[in-house]
Amino acid sequence: MVAIDRQKIKERIEDKLRTLCDLHGVAGYEEDVTTYVLQELDGLVDESSVDPLGNILAKKKGNGKKSLMIAAHLDEIGLMVRHIDDKGFLYGVSIGGIRPQNLFARTCVVKTEKGLVKGLINSVNPGRPKAMTTIPDVSEFFIDLGVSSREEAEALGVEIGNTVAIHYDFDILGNKVVGKALDDRLLVFILLEALRLLKETGIETVDLYPVFTVQEEVGCRGARTAAYTLNPDMAVALDITVANDTPQIPAHERITELDKGPAIKLIDKVPTGLGLIASPKVVRLMKQTAKKHDIKHQMEVFMAGSTDAATIHLERGGIPSGAILVPTRYVHAHEMASIDDIIDSIALLYHFIAEVSQEQ
Repeated sequence: MVAIDRQKIKERIEDKLRTLCDLHGVAGYEEDVTTYVLQELDGLVDESSVDPLGNILAKKKGNGKKSLMIAAHLDEIGLMVRHIDDKGFLYGVSIGGIRPQNLFARTCVVKTEKGLVKGLINSVNPGRPKAMTTIPDVSEFFIDLGVSSREEAEALGVEIGNTVAIHYDFDILGNKVVGKALDDRLLVFILLEALRLLKETGIETVDLYPVFTVQEEVGCRGARTAAYTLNPDMAVALDITVANDTPQIPAHERITELDKGPAIKLIDKVPTGLGLIASPKVVRLMKQTAKKHDIKHQMEVFMAGSTDAATIHLERGGIPSGAILVPTRYVHAHEMASIDDIIDSIALLYHFIAEVSQEQ
């Protein structure tokens, strides 16, 4: 097993992952994240470009025998401003899987053409003098910018159509990292780290397509167009998965757990249409790789979510696809992941690429 400097990766988690998570990149408006990732890719790949939808399509030239696409998405969930009232309060609509219960008294950031504007989200009945007995709809929450009129809000650059990112502080708690948009900036970080490792070790690979996709949170749209363009022989999506190893959750209901290694996807949201039954060949190779290199791992069956592989595997004549996932608590809220799982995910991805490249 290749020696991975765990301490250096921990340091980059505190630096580079923090930067990635703090960037504003609500689905459809990922430009700030795109700019950063293109800078990080410099020297790690042979070429990179941005397609018409906004995906970053990179290539690391290999032996030319086959091609492997690896996808991590740039976008995060958020809101879009739909109305500004006379007092300067903003109302929004969801972009992606926003849960109303996560919006109470939550700070946020509105992206305008003049820059970022901070705000505070609350509901029409935040507490005294009126309490509530049910969770309101997203449409009943508003954003308070601390202004007194629509004119003051507009003077800050706020207008209908601005995107709003929910704010959560990035921090290290023991061997855990917490922050916003670990879904999926954490996997963007992991893909970049695997590319760094490939460069350091200099191993020969298949033709590698690292792809950083857009609009995953609203239906895996970028992955679909990228897969059509590249038409790889095999594909792997990188994403988070639910770690519900928390109090009061019985063992038989747990999807994954922290500190038990990355998860290998078997099946997800198939009954509703947009889902994946992972390619048995890809699953088998991932399991063999993990066992060969003594990498802790777990198997994932998750019928309430999906990844970019859901659209990738249906393109062209069909693309054998699977997914490597980082167990994450409190998904689409203040997310938490294990630093050990992050490092093991980098190791699994690196060795998987090597194993695919050695196949006849």
